[in-house]
Amino acid sequence: MHHKILIVDDHPITQSGLRLLFAGHERFAIVGALDRGATVGAFVQSQPVDLVILDLNMPDVRGVNVLADIVGSRDMTVIILTGESQYGEIDYALKLGARAVVGKAEPPEEIIAACEAALAGEVYISPAMAEALGKYRQPPVSLSSRQMAILHYLVQGESNKEIAYRLSIAQPTVSFHIAELRRKLEVNNNRKIVDRAQELGLL
Repeated sequence: MHHKILIVDDHPITQSGLRLLFAGHERFAIVGALDRGATVGAFVQSQPVDLVILDLNMPDVRGVNVLADIVGSRDMTVIILTGESQYGEIDYALKLGARAVVGKAEPPEEIIAACEAALAGEVYISPAMAEALGKYRQPPVSLSSRQMAILHYLVQGESNKEIAYRLSIAQPTVSFHIAELRRKLEVNNNRKIVDRAQELGLL
């Protein structure tokens, strides 16, 4: 039983390193490697992918946008592999529903451990990342991945119609989740959702 992996990283050396790493593990098979974030959505719609390894720092779009799209639309299992030290962005990726975070400077076994944990339904944060992220506290309200994805696009001022299109869901579904966001964040209109989410440290 192969787990199909898609690599999203614009560094050839990272791509070849990952190919080499997974070649030694018969449980995993790499089905694609993309160097642009914009092509990820189409790829995961066109063929089966069990796991996406995503670099947050892509040349064309924010990595967290790619993450919000694929987690919000199909609850994809995503592992963040990053050379970044922008811990706010990494913390936000975890809130958006990333299943694991590993730094590029860490031993390769960390990636295998992260993949196995994520596929088992756990959230894996490598030791170095756990230490760096220690100062970020858990927000008091818990939102589903889809709700976080919708919140992510509300912040960017997108309409319900645009969000429905991005996440490949029906507009009434978006409206339902926005009502849930109002309920969970205890606000009485949509304009207050983003402000309240910021106060609670969700963004």
